[in-house]
Amino acid sequence: EVYRRERARLEPFVDTVRDLAKELGIDLEAAVDPGMREKQQIKDATDFAAQHFQQRLWDPAIGHHAREYLRSRGLTDDLMRSFGLGWAPVAWTDLADRLREQGLLAFGEKAGLVSPRSKGDGFYDMFRGRVMIPIRSPEGRTIAFGGRLLEGDEGPKYLNSKESRLYNKSEVLYATDQARDEIRKKKSAVLCEGYFDAIG
Repeated sequence: EVYRRERARLEPFVDTVRDLAKELGIDLEAAVDPGMREKQQIKDATDFAAQHFQQRLWDPAIGHHAREYLRSRGLTDDLMRSFGLGWAPVAWTDLADRLREQGLLAFGEKAGLVSPRSKGDGFYDMFRGRVMIPIRSPEGRTIAFGGRLLEGDEGPKYLNSKESRLYNKSEVLYATDQARDEIRKKKSAVLCEGYFDAIG
């Protein structure tokens, strides 16, 4: 238990060192065990997906309906950007095709972003026709997603990422990355039921 807690405490520092090494072109992965390498690749797929969903939201044509919906909920463009909101169009392979191009498809599957087709080859997107809400670590790194159904009628109103090497839902409180400085200052927090309640 002590080892688990200490490892969890050091993990954000290790993630930061890895990110800096990657920016500088230093290969730290050569000396890392395969489990850590896999975790980093899942992070890469999740980061890529977050950028992809944001790009789709802000595309003038593709994200128009989603932006209008979010504005109808009282969100400004600044709030949408601050919380990293995105859009997953009603398309079976929009994200899967992009992950394949980046060589991240297998890790997108491990992150719960895509799933193999039951018949034939290929993968399909798990999130379709949904406003995408990044679930971030307290340090601000996207580790999972919540998707609010907006178009189409497949699945539940809200769909969350499956648990992975990055994401354990019982250990994450949504929007902690945005609220932690104020929580420290005020020594109190307001807990809300839903994503949009927390954003509001």
